[in-house]
Amino acid sequence: MNAALYWTIWIALALFAAGEAGKRGLHDGRAPKPWAWWAFAIGCAIAIVHVAIAMGVRHHWSHAAAIDATARQTFSVFGLDWGGGVYVNYAFLLVWATEVWLWRRAPERYAARPASMTWTIRAFYLVIIASAAIVFAGGLRGVAGVLVVATLLVSWTRRTGGTENTG
Repeated sequence: MNAALYWTIWIALALFAAGEAGKRGLHDGRAPKPWAWWAFAIGCAIAIVHVAIAMGVRHHWSHAAAIDATARQTFSVFGLDWGGGVYVNYAFLLVWATEVWLWRRAPERYAARPASMTWTIRAFYLVIIASAAIVFAGGLRGVAGVLVVATLLVSWTRRTGGTENTG
């Protein structure tokens, strides 16, 4: 089950990055790739499965155990005894799921939202993913995390057709 725990989150993150790359340009008037929403949505569903696996296998369905384990891990990395990262992870999933829903429910409104909102959400994603997939993962998984983060940064900032992707 440990393999399922690790594979689910890495597949989810790869699909997240693919979805973000596929929707590149959506917020400045270009159509996303036809598969982008599906990659983004399936990645979100797999991330939710990952949390369920973690809660069942690692924490035996105890939220308190999840907070304690997160606090120990945070202390080992940052010297801070804080289990609030569990709530940050829940917020990450909630934002991701909301984005999936908004993109599907009202794609024109989703595409037309202010660039400041898009970049605020991207910054949130970046902090969470970089922390989890690079800092906390470490080793070879940290290298995979760097690839995910690099993919996101390139897809969010790369110029296309002479126009800068600002949204």
